[in-house]
Amino acid sequence: MKINCRTEELSSGVQTIQSALSQRTTLPILLNFLMETENSKLKLVSTDLQMGVKHYIKAEIEKEGSITIPAKKFSDILHTLPEGQEVLIAIDPEGKVHLQCGRSRFLIIGAPKSEYPVLPEFSREEAFELPSETLCDMVRKTIFAASTDETRYMLNGIFFAASQGSLNMVATDGRRLAAVKQKTPTITKDFRVIVPTKILQELLRLVGHGKENSGILVAITENQIGFQSQTTTMISRLVEGSFPNYEQVIPSKRDFQVSFNTKDLLLITRQAALACPERGGSVKFTLKKGSLHIAAASQTLQFEDDIPADYKGDDFTIAFNPEYVVDGLKAVGTEKVVLSLTNPINPVLFEPEGREDYKYVIMPMRV
Repeated sequence: MKINCRTEELSSGVQTIQSALSQRTTLPILLNFLMETENSKLKLVSTDLQMGVKHYIKAEIEKEGSITIPAKKFSDILHTLPEGQEVLIAIDPEGKVHLQCGRSRFLIIGAPKSEYPVLPEFSREEAFELPSETLCDMVRKTIFAASTDETRYMLNGIFFAASQGSLNMVATDGRRLAAVKQKTPTITKDFRVIVPTKILQELLRLVGHGKENSGILVAITENQIGFQSQTTTMISRLVEGSFPNYEQVIPSKRDFQVSFNTKDLLLITRQAALACPERGGSVKFTLKKGSLHIAAASQTLQFEDDIPADYKGDDFTIAFNPEYVVDGLKAVGTEKVVLSLTNPINPVLFEPEGREDYKYVIMPMRV
């Protein structure tokens, strides 16, 4: 194999596939990535056997071929090369990788493609397309509520449920729940799967910042999900098991509702969070006629403030983990947010005012 490409193209490509590289593995080959020529482009592939990433970059192909290369060493080398330079890569018959950029020359010991795991093919026949902006927005509104406790593996992902032309995404860690719903006429087949947070975090990293603001193909098989953009394909195993009945968690009884300016409530909650103890600290929300009083205290700092509230009942005090409140308010996406409450120990529902497509539920803390 002999190829020629720009340093920034190669560096960006390696960075794209690094998420699927194994950090700890008993298989040394998984510390490598696959570099291969295909259809006049250079293909880069990585996998940790749970998730795989395939990415194409522009390159001048002088001679076809393939090789696997130690990813960390190769990435470290690229970080030392100046941008805008040409990189010449050649593979000799012994599997040694010769890299030349200007006067710099490196020799890396590679391994043949035959030793590398085969990445499953993306099934375009079963795929449906979603706008990248829509898909990423739904993921952002839910992923922060997914559990990171590996013993509760069924909650270590986002639940995707398609039915009657709508897509629901739901995530919960047992103390809070985020659910978003979107009309999706491109989905013609119902499904219910749990998608690992790892591949969704990478989806946000790769296409969630406008780098590839186009349609994303999504393919779901019996035990895998794949996402494909113009240059990148990501495939992951699904989380096995059944997701909890999340609809039972969303409060149907609403004794009263209170509307707040989202930015005002977000700011005051962030300020109160500064006065919370680092572990297990809570912020007290006390509704009074016409206002909401928020207070928090630790051994070294105290905070209290008020914001207007359209409340006319008796004084009502409830306590929250401020981090949970901040996460939900950042995801609401509207000028005003509506809180539905019953009593100080029952779940509280946060919803964007005037919309029913997003619901965020928090369990209060006992004071």
